[in-house]
Amino acid sequence: MKTPSAPALPMRALLIVNPVASRVTAAVEQTAIRELEEAVSVEVVRTTRHGEATQLSAAAAADGFDAVLVLGGDGTANEVLNGVGDALPIGLMPGGGTSVMPRNLGLPPSIPAAARRLATALREGTSRQVRVGRLNGRRFAFNAGVGLDAEVVRRVDTHQRTAKHRRPPDVIYARELAKVVARGTYSHPHITLSTDHLTERVAFVIAVNLAPWSYIGPLPLDVAPTATADGGLDIVAPRRMYRRDVAGFAQRVLVDHRHARGHGDARIAYWHDVSNVSLRCDTPTPVQVDGDYLEDMLDVLIDVDRTGARYLI
Repeated sequence: MKTPSAPALPMRALLIVNPVASRVTAAVEQTAIRELEEAVSVEVVRTTRHGEATQLSAAAAADGFDAVLVLGGDGTANEVLNGVGDALPIGLMPGGGTSVMPRNLGLPPSIPAAARRLATALREGTSRQVRVGRLNGRRFAFNAGVGLDAEVVRRVDTHQRTAKHRRPPDVIYARELAKVVARGTYSHPHITLSTDHLTERVAFVIAVNLAPWSYIGPLPLDVAPTATADGGLDIVAPRRMYRRDVAGFAQRVLVDHRHARGHGDARIAYWHDVSNVSLRCDTPTPVQVDGDYLEDMLDVLIDVDRTGARYLI
């Protein structure tokens, strides 16, 4: 007589929620959980401090979970990337003000719709392996910056948030960018960049793993439109950025993507499909990964982690 096999255990997913992310409310969280529970047993944990999602997701991999799901912004998603690596598939829901990586993966902009897509992906086992970048060992999914953009991120993060500690809107970023450029810090080179036996003096550096680099509202910022997940990184390094240069740079990024790589523009150095680049800053310089300010650094190594991560799609 054949012994009946034991029923398969349900899949288990850890859902990490950042309750102060821009688009996250108690009602949104409950809706997302209902959608996800159509496919998987969900254990929910809410973050209370910066960096906690890295520890939680690393523990999930050790505790036998089948996936880590994120309801939060780009910073929380980056923490999970650094906690899990490729040990478990990562599912992202666009809970932040920008949510670059869910957009770049083609996930729906609606949180309930994204949760339904992730539930389907969990049932069907569909995921995408994405090579990622590293900055001094810290993984990033879509971009990292040294200098101008990182300083803007740092300045915005010092602002008082709203009563619910929501992330400031894009207008705050634009205002802080204008202030930083007007101050003149990045109107001259102060970083030595080395790659492929070449050395350049540049004002600031943006490393792009996936295009678009970021978004302003619905508009993609294609500072490196040729960046893909198949090769190396794209490196954009303006040699200077005066206040009068901002409009032209924005034109290339927002409208004329053919020239976003800086072709014919002596003010911008550009490298495509780079495996590593080393930077030596004249003074400690702000650094960010995936829109999350880290600290001010003097020496920076940006390279490729080809093991990457698995994202549910």
